Amino acid sequence: MPITSESRIIAAPAARVWAAITDLESAGRWIEAWQRVEYLSSQRDGVGATFRAHTDDGLAHDFRISEWVPQEYVAFEPLRQEPHEKGNLITVKSQAFLLEPSDDDHTKVTLFATASGHGLRGWLAARFLWPGYQSQGLGAALDALQALFEPPQDEDYAPEAEAEGSDEE
Repeated sequence: MPITSESRIIAAPAARVWAAITDLESAGRWIEAWQRVEYLSSQRDGVGATFRAHTDDGLAHDFRISEWVPQEYVAFEPLRQEPHEKGNLITVKSQAFLLEPSDDDHTKVTLFATASGHGLRGWLAARFLWPGYQSQGLGAALDALQALFEPPQDEDYAPEAEAEGSDEE
């Protein structure tokens, strides 16, 4: 099964990044396609918790947390795999986050996605096309997660320009 990943160094301690990643009801802040998330189980964290992500195109996808190492690793997988008879060439099997503190104030976050291909065309697509396509989505999610902790700087704002134009004597 092909696996692809993207990483970012985020200017926040691992505990804060973990809190953002595992606050699934607020995941729409950094997973662009998810409008809202609701829990399907009474369990909110740990292996076995289930949730539904509602997407901006009106679909809903159900997931189960399949691996959980607090403040280090979380993986989730779809509850229902779409049968390849429906014409799906590729099925995403799981996604996972690995957090590695790089110092007290920074965390390396790696987001992984694993897929499988169905039939010869699916096998080829999963190995040669999907990783690049999926990598873009993983990168966008990590960029948005990073922006929660590191708001983008306004390039038009230059404090030095303000200081130069002041009326100091």
